[in-house]
Amino acid sequence: MNKKTKLAIGSLILLAAPLAFACDYPNRPAIPDGNMATKDEMIAAKGSVNTYIAGVDEYLTCIEADWTAAKEELENSESEDEKRGDKLIDKKFDAANDEKALVGEEFNQQVRAYNNARKAAQ
Repeated sequence: MNKKTKLAIGSLILLAAPLAFACDYPNRPAIPDGNMATKDEMIAAKGSVNTYIAGVDEYLTCIEADWTAAKEELENSESEDEKRGDKLIDKKFDAANDEKALVGEEFNQQVRAYNNARKAAQ
């Protein structure tokens, strides 16, 4: 690895480090058991899930903006270094979007359980 590449990678690491701290990933919401939850608990959970999803979207916007700014500050960025950074950002996007889908599906399962429990009680 030549000196120029080492400098570019070092700069990338220094600039990417704040990405981990500047953008806060939201806490996963608690989802009640639909078989035992009250209507108010389910409504509150819906609000928490919506807040979480919006928080993940804000996180993704933040890391994308930080990465764009970091790339612009690299004077001698190597295209290979940028590709590695782009892949890292893509992985973060994929993981966050997968987690959003998982939380949404978990909530939907509990809504179905809640509805089935109410039908059975009638």
